[in-house]
Amino acid sequence: MQSNNRPRKACDLCYTRKIKCDGLQPKCSNCVNYKANCTHTARSRKWKPKVLHDEPQKEDEIRNLQAQMQELQQQLAQYKQATEIALVASAPSPQADFKDDLAQVRKIRHSLKLPPLQQTMHMIGIYLNTVNSLLPLFHSDTLLRLVGETYALEPKQRDPVVWAAINVVLAMALQQMPESNSIGTPYGTTESYLSHAQSVLWAITLSQTQLINIQTLIGMAMLLQTGHDSTPALVIISTAMRLIHKIGLHNRAYSAHLDPVERQQHARVFWLAYIVDKDLSLRAQQPSIQIDEDIDLDFPMSFSTVNNGDSSAGVVTSIDGSTTMDYFLARVQLASIQGDIYDHLYSTRAWKRTPEERRLKRENIVLALNNWKASVPSDFGAADVITTTSNNPSVGAFFCILHTNSLLSLMLITRAHAWDEQWVGVLRDHGRGVGTLQLPSDWNSLVGQARDFMILFEYVVPRYCWLKWVSTCTYISSMVLLTANNLHDLQHAGFERDSNLIERALAWFGEVAKELPSRKTEVLENICVEAVQAMKTRRAHEIDVKFGGDWLIGFLNSLEPS
Repeated sequence: MQSNNRPRKACDLCYTRKIKCDGLQPKCSNCVNYKANCTHTARSRKWKPKVLHDEPQKEDEIRNLQAQMQELQQQLAQYKQATEIALVASAPSPQADFKDDLAQVRKIRHSLKLPPLQQTMHMIGIYLNTVNSLLPLFHSDTLLRLVGETYALEPKQRDPVVWAAINVVLAMALQQMPESNSIGTPYGTTESYLSHAQSVLWAITLSQTQLINIQTLIGMAMLLQTGHDSTPALVIISTAMRLIHKIGLHNRAYSAHLDPVERQQHARVFWLAYIVDKDLSLRAQQPSIQIDEDIDLDFPMSFSTVNNGDSSAGVVTSIDGSTTMDYFLARVQLASIQGDIYDHLYSTRAWKRTPEERRLKRENIVLALNNWKASVPSDFGAADVITTTSNNPSVGAFFCILHTNSLLSLMLITRAHAWDEQWVGVLRDHGRGVGTLQLPSDWNSLVGQARDFMILFEYVVPRYCWLKWVSTCTYISSMVLLTANNLHDLQHAGFERDSNLIERALAWFGEVAKELPSRKTEVLENICVEAVQAMKTRRAHEIDVKFGGDWLIGFLNSLEPS
């Protein structure tokens, strides 16, 4: 059988690194990027030599290989020498600004360092088993391959985009490690890893757009949206969405040529960007970048038919194995509803609708929220999720986000959240004995959800401090709801339990107000303090009327041991 002597398309660099070669002449794109000679000397993997019977011919071939190796070594030495000269040279240039930028780029390239490999692999394992198992930003095999290839290179040879992606993954892993919050841990800080990724933002946004660029931007936005200021996250996710449209992730036609695993990962990356985009839009009261009518993709499927890879990513199973839920799909569906809420409450076109059109729109959104809530198994509700996922505590943090967004959406659409001036004003007047408290429809259900969420918040947030700014608004709004309910019904069975929740939330709110002082926060805090005091006074009066003036003495005597 004769050997296959057809010319190989991939050059030596692309062939040995197992990356796609575009075959451009005189140099392919990868050789240009790596500043390497574009040669075709290496044999194809399918090539097999003939059986050689002539010993002199075999010796000639060995000499040729030795000569080629010597030539490659000389080229490598010349490349290293040229790089060192370029770094120390200070040739004058009339373009001072460009020179400074170039020097900065070179400086950054030589600082593309990473933690020790063992530490990185430990943290990546945490990331894959927590964040990525629920929000599958990366395909696990692809991520591990990128890490291996990056650590095989010297810092100055590393791809800045891949380096940034690894730093983003390490930052997200660190959020899932409560022990890393203590001083003196060897893992670094979330802020430092994020800062590293941000330092090469020029490369992520301006280099050739590939999936890894978009994944890195989405990861950065996910990290930034946990801060109290949503502006940086808004800028990053806007950039990610522009690049998504550039390569067509929002349209199935652009990924039709890919194999099923790649096609699935492209869709997952788009839907993750969609989730972040809609979350930030509603939080900042600014329009989202992605228009729903411009999407030509199916929602993620609960149980994918893709047999290869991590096809079960996004799916959560209870500790006893009896209940399963697609968390990723639930987040996508909720994000779609969040987009409708923004359109109804804050968009310019909403105010052009007639009162009847607005009423129908609101009713449809409430119905969609109720249907979505009914699709969440009770085992994963705010009241039970800590128990049913105790085998993986970090899952509770992500369900805290899920219930934060769903409850806040319901509060916004029913105009019963803490930053609605009309709602808070009515509560203040009612506490002062002026006016009647007008309660939203399905009030008892809303109060029950608020109570369950506050219990979940108090359990999860002290352990995962990155949730603080994501969930505080919903937590304070829940406190206002429970206060209103106590004022409305002084005799309900859960009054004392809810009063304790309110007291703790009020103390939390006081700390937040000190950390981020503003006139609006001060006014809201004062109204809450006044309403809580009115609640206590009325409750004491009700008990006094019911049991008479000696009720307190009798109650205290009953507590003494006999």
